[in-house]
Amino acid sequence: MHTCWTQGPSIGLSEMLDAREQRVKIQQELLKEHPACVVSFTLNIAGPVKVTPFTKWLYTLGIRLIQQGISEKNGQILKKTEKKTDTGWEGFFALSLEAKAIKTYLICQEESHPLGRLFDFDVLCPDGTKVSRQELGFPERTCLICGNPAFLCGRSRTHSARELQQKTLEMMNTFYQSRMSVHIGNLMQKALLYEVNTTLKPGLVDRIHNGSHQDMCRSTFVTSAYALTPYFISCALVGLSFDGSLEELPTLFQQLRVLGKQAEITMLNATKGINTHKGIIFSGGIFCAAAGYANSAFQVDLKSPALPKILSSICQSMVSGILEDYKNITPDTARTHGEKLYAYYGITGIRGEAHEGFPHVLFSGYPGFQRAYKATCSLTKAGLTTLLYYIGNAEDTNLIIRSDYETANRIQKSLSAFLNHSDYEEQLSILPALDNYFVSQNISPGGSADMLALTYFLYFLSQKDCWFEN
Repeated sequence: MHTCWTQGPSIGLSEMLDAREQRVKIQQELLKEHPACVVSFTLNIAGPVKVTPFTKWLYTLGIRLIQQGISEKNGQILKKTEKKTDTGWEGFFALSLEAKAIKTYLICQEESHPLGRLFDFDVLCPDGTKVSRQELGFPERTCLICGNPAFLCGRSRTHSARELQQKTLEMMNTFYQSRMSVHIGNLMQKALLYEVNTTLKPGLVDRIHNGSHQDMCRSTFVTSAYALTPYFISCALVGLSFDGSLEELPTLFQQLRVLGKQAEITMLNATKGINTHKGIIFSGGIFCAAAGYANSAFQVDLKSPALPKILSSICQSMVSGILEDYKNITPDTARTHGEKLYAYYGITGIRGEAHEGFPHVLFSGYPGFQRAYKATCSLTKAGLTTLLYYIGNAEDTNLIIRSDYETANRIQKSLSAFLNHSDYEEQLSILPALDNYFVSQNISPGGSADMLALTYFLYFLSQKDCWFEN
C-alpha cells in the first residue's frame, strides 16, 4: 500500500471532544430549522489520523449510499450540511422521510456493504432522539477484529488502536483495489468489443465481414474478449497493489509476462486455437497495469486529462529493458517474424511503441480520436478515422507480414499524405476501396486494430467512474 493514501494530520483528544460538541450543535440546528428526521454521518476510523485520501474516498462512498437510500425511499433533502476538518469529514441531511425507514436502510448498508463496519449513520427523530438498532430488531454492532459486540471490546480495550487502524486500512485497501481492478479490466473488455464492432475496418474482422481472415469472425473475437477479461482484471490488480517506485517497475512487468503467457493459453483454448488477441494481451495488459499503478501510486483520477502523459511515463519505466532481446539479433540468427523485421529493417513494432511510452496512441491517436468524436458525434466514425491514422503512421508488423516491407511502406506513405489533406468525411469515404484492396491482397493491419482498442479503453476510462456503492 502506498503511504500517500494513508497520510494525514494527527489530532488529539481535546479536538475530538470539541468536534463531538460541534456535531451535536449542527444536529440541533438542523432539527430546529427543519423539524424532520436528520441523518448524521461519520466514519469509524481508529487512531489519531482521521483524514487521509483513503478516508476522503470512503466518506464520498458513504454520502453516495445515503443519497441512494433517499432516492429509493422517495425522500427529499431539505438541507445538506458538511463539516470537513482534520477531526474527520461529517455529513448531515435534513430529510422528508420517516426516521425509522431511512435508519433501516442505512443499517442494512452497515451490515451488508464490505466497508459498512466503517460507516456510522445516526438518524435523529424530530424530537432529537436517536433511532436505535435494537428498536428496529437489529443486533449490536460487532467488533472490527474479533466479531464480538463492539461495546464490550471498546470498554475493555481488547484491541489496541494500532490493531484497529491496521485492520481498517487493510479493509479499505482490499476493497478499493478489488473494485478498481474490475472496473479497469471490464473497460478493456468493453474496448475490445467496441473495436471488433467498429465497421468498416479495412482487412479486419467487423460486424459485416471477416476482412482478410478465413479462420476467424466477430463471434471469435467476442468469445476471446470475454475469456481474457479476468486477465485484464489481474493486470490492473497487479498495478494497483505494486508498491514499488518507478525505477522498480520492470519487476512489475515480469509479473505481467507470467500472466500474459497464461492468458495466451486461455485465449487459444477459448477460440479453439485461433490467435485473436495476442497483441492486445501484451499492450492491453500493460495499459491495465499502468492505469492501476497510476491510480494507486500517484492517486491519479483515471478520468483526468493528465492520465495519458502519466501512463506514458509509467509504460516507459515498466518496459525499459524490452528491446534488450534484439541487441544481438542478426539476419542469420533471426527466427521469428518480429526478429527478422528488426534484423533487416530495424523495425521494433509494438515493442518499440511500448519502449517509447506508446506515443502514437497516447499523444497522437487518442487526442485525434477526441477531436474526431467532437466533430462527428460518433464513436464509430472517430474510431475509423483513428484507425486510418494508425495504419498510416505506426509500425504495424501485421501489415508488413501480411504484405511485404515495400508494399507496407508504400501504403503508409500514401495514406499518411492523404490524411494530412482531407477532412473526416473524405477519410471515411475511402474505407470501402481500401478494404477491397486489403482483402484482395490478404492484408490485415492487426497492430493498428490493437491500438484502436487501446484508444477506446482510454476514452472509456475518461467517461466512467468506478462503482463502489454495492
